[in-house]
Amino acid sequence: MKKVYKVMSSLALAGMIISGAAWGTAQAATQPSAKAQSAVSERVTQEGVTLSVAKALYDGNHVRIELKRGGKGFDGKLVGGEIDKKTGDYMRDKGSISNIKMAINGKSINEYGGGDHAKRPTLVWGPKGNDSAVIYLTDASQLGGNLEAFPDKFQLTAEVDLEGYKKPFKLKIPIQKTAEKPVVVKPNVTKTSGNVTLKLNKATLTSASSRLQLIMEGYKQHPEANQDILFDFVDDQGRTIERISGAGTDENNAKGDMYFDFVLEAAGKSAKSITVKPFKAVTIDDGSGQFKVDANGEIVKQYIKELEMTVSVK
Repeated sequence: MKKVYKVMSSLALAGMIISGAAWGTAQAATQPSAKAQSAVSERVTQEGVTLSVAKALYDGNHVRIELKRGGKGFDGKLVGGEIDKKTGDYMRDKGSISNIKMAINGKSINEYGGGDHAKRPTLVWGPKGNDSAVIYLTDASQLGGNLEAFPDKFQLTAEVDLEGYKKPFKLKIPIQKTAEKPVVVKPNVTKTSGNVTLKLNKATLTSASSRLQLIMEGYKQHPEANQDILFDFVDDQGRTIERISGAGTDENNAKGDMYFDFVLEAAGKSAKSITVKPFKAVTIDDGSGQFKVDANGEIVKQYIKELEMTVSVK
């Protein structure tokens, strides 16, 4: 049986674009090299369904876990569902992930940073075929100063709820940061457009991901100019670099600046740079707040050229 969930409003969708994912869905990243990953045999079986952890990676930017489902009795994909065109409700099949809870060395990620929501890790997950999912976990260390980062080695516990099953599937996953030394770049580039001032403060690059810290200065002083700005990322050849996860908050500093933390797929081997392309989504002029889409169903965007910034990855 499918369970019903209301579709997000345009405001919530805007939040989804800023933070990379919502309702547990995220774009699956390019597969990292086998050398960067560790095999994990952890698995749990109940009611004829088995969940197992196939691979785990921690490159210092984020934790990436590949989860597999086997057995029988489920209906649809491990991640996903569909929108009922008549009601606008989101329908999730039996056996699809409805929620994931994480703990680090026995401490819930909701308690990280003393329980402050703005200092908690970011957790998102997305599909990798019908019976696989990719889970991404990122600490909040880039969302301000002196925030708690993940340790180099820890025990991760995941409680995965599947639609239609009474008990969560509890998995224990040993995590060890890879020996690869990341390349850290501090471009310290600042751009201004009207009342918006954006700074590209830091980039941390590995073979598995790129992590960018952006600071929107004076966010609280000019919320009308700042609050609707979203971001795309491209390499020097114009190719889109997919976002793995992201978060933003103005709560971890006294100035009212907005800190953004984006984890992206690693730039391709031929890429020389990453460009941040801020934009505002165009809304339909009918008072509904709905985003305008083009013939391909893509959101229409107004890019803010004055705020574009580039960081070298070579």
